[in-house]
Amino acid sequence: MFDSPIEPCPVCGEMVVLDQTQSECAREHHCSSETLCPLRMCFTGIDFHIAQSKEALLKQGY
Repeated sequence: MFDSPIEPCPVCGEMVVLDQTQSECAREHHCSSETLCPLRMCFTGIDFHIAQSKEALLKQGY
């Protein structure tokens, strides 16, 4: 069984799942676009709601 990594968020005061993208988390926890996410470097995944070029994906290691 695999458990997703979680971390407490000092901004929203809740535990957040890190196996999603930062933008997915922001939508879920109602963070504004001006909020600087303290966990932004911890998130994994690709946001498929945003069009990305093949070169950008290769640069990210995908």
